[in-house]
Amino acid sequence: MANSKRASVSLLSDACRARNGKRHDAQLARLYAKPLPSTRTGPLYNAFPYPTKISPEAAAVFIASHTKPGDTVLDTFAGSGTTGLAALLCDNPTDEMKRIAAELGASPVWGPRHATLYEVGTLGAFVSRTMCNPPTPEAFEAAAHALLDETSTSHPRLYQSQDPSGKVGQIRHVIWTDLVICPACGKESRFWDVAVKTKPLHITSTFVCPKCACRAPMNKLERGMEKVFDPLLGRKILRKKRLPVRVYGSTGGVNWVRPADAADLKLIKRIETLSVPAPVPILEMQWGDLYRSGYHAGISHVHHFYTRRNLIALSVLWQRIDSFPAEIQDALRLLVLSYNTAHSTLMTRVVVKNGDQDFVLTGAQSGVLYVSSIPVEKNVFEGIRRKIKTFKEAFATVHGSRSKVVVFNASSSKLRLKNASVDYVFTDPPFGGYIPYAEINQISEAWLGKTTDRDQEIIVSPSQKKSIADYAEMMAGVFKEIGRVLKQNGRATVAFHSAQASIWQALTSAYTGAGFTVKASSLLDKLQPSFKQTVSNVSVRNDPLFLLTRNGSQRNSCVLSNDGRGEHIMQHFLAEASNKRLGPKERTVERLYSRYVARCLESGISVTTNADTFYSRARGTQN
Repeated sequence: MANSKRASVSLLSDACRARNGKRHDAQLARLYAKPLPSTRTGPLYNAFPYPTKISPEAAAVFIASHTKPGDTVLDTFAGSGTTGLAALLCDNPTDEMKRIAAELGASPVWGPRHATLYEVGTLGAFVSRTMCNPPTPEAFEAAAHALLDETSTSHPRLYQSQDPSGKVGQIRHVIWTDLVICPACGKESRFWDVAVKTKPLHITSTFVCPKCACRAPMNKLERGMEKVFDPLLGRKILRKKRLPVRVYGSTGGVNWVRPADAADLKLIKRIETLSVPAPVPILEMQWGDLYRSGYHAGISHVHHFYTRRNLIALSVLWQRIDSFPAEIQDALRLLVLSYNTAHSTLMTRVVVKNGDQDFVLTGAQSGVLYVSSIPVEKNVFEGIRRKIKTFKEAFATVHGSRSKVVVFNASSSKLRLKNASVDYVFTDPPFGGYIPYAEINQISEAWLGKTTDRDQEIIVSPSQKKSIADYAEMMAGVFKEIGRVLKQNGRATVAFHSAQASIWQALTSAYTGAGFTVKASSLLDKLQPSFKQTVSNVSVRNDPLFLLTRNGSQRNSCVLSNDGRGEHIMQHFLAEASNKRLGPKERTVERLYSRYVARCLESGISVTTNADTFYSRARGTQN
């Protein structure tokens, strides 16, 4: 009798679990039915710049919809820690998270989670660990202002200058210029003089020599170089000649702008004689796929990316951080590094916008190491001070969360986790050769004293001699580990993006080889595309987002060859390009290609068409 009762209870429990499972599957179907909106706003997103990252609020909605409080979440490619921040947010959802959930028709269960992050990059792991283990916001704010007060007071003349009336003011930023050499007469001219035109403001692509009237393409001109003594290397180096041409400043709260003059040149010469504090990194650049012989001429070491003035400013800040309490130091270092590559180097730039009377100041281009012919030198002290408020708000958003986040600065090919110990994976793998993170991040990693081990970096890279086959093999190792640590009924959400069919094939072979199949697919709707996505000849602005589950039937144990169904799927989405019933956003070639890829993955069909081919055919359909 007792055995009969136990059997009945077991059957009822199984039936209950089955009903709950079907209900959960239905909820997830609704979740993946609409694109996941990922905005590029808010303090958590804007505290630290990092290429291709996802909104933590958007990721949190997915985590809370796929898991329950107390579950363990894993990210094998953590980047700057989005998944960790999302786990912290699950315990205290923001209004933005609730709005996203309502928009998607999701049914998240809020509460604390345990997150484990793996990131092979030194910088990404440092950002993740610091952001996900924040200091008390008020203590950080007080320490940050004290740091800026002390350093700017100890170096009052570093950014000092005179306004147009002769009064003493502070520099906000300075535009510098390369010197270009005429191919006919050999005379040097300032790029600013021969390229920058007014009424309307624009930069011309044709050089006309003011000496001999020779005409030539601006991007083909040789740049002027000079030999100077580098005190950090203890020897002479060859570097580009650069001169200040325009100074933007402030006096008594009033902004002003004027051409650079003799006093500015004198100040720069004086600064060149100043010694640089000890913390400055002396690290030879490990150039790879981003090196360009033109605009990187003379840049052999990390410190060559800085003007002497900004190098000194960063060094005194970095040195002074050691005097603060240990529990606040990493947060202060993160604050300084948040302004480093994008705003403190020669990669800072100005751009022209239609109708504007003056240049628009901006930071470095994301995902590259581009140096303009008119680079910008910003006031580091004031720039970093402006970021304090954003960091305080970011720390306040997640401080006190009951969720726990552990960060490993290690390869995810060998996870230090037990078998079947993870409930859910949310990850954003590297997109083939799209961004060489180790090469870009070395400028900030030099300040941290450790650069990324490139042997462990999963990337397609000619300079590293890593082919698509190497990339596929390394990615397969990670998904094999995901399969080992994920519970039997666990799931994984993967955001991915590529314009190359061969990269998609590498990814699909990796997850199918580990026993996974695509259960559902959607899009990650990045509402403000990155610069690289905007200017690339071939881009995918809406990252496909797909749900992986274990393949019990082995029906798709390997990706199917394109047996005609792939072409049928592509024809469907090509036809959608001319479908006037769809909104303009839904008919963009980038959106349609992402949907084509997602449908192929969900159907177990190999992606065989590159984005450029798809775009060309889609535009032909639209015409």
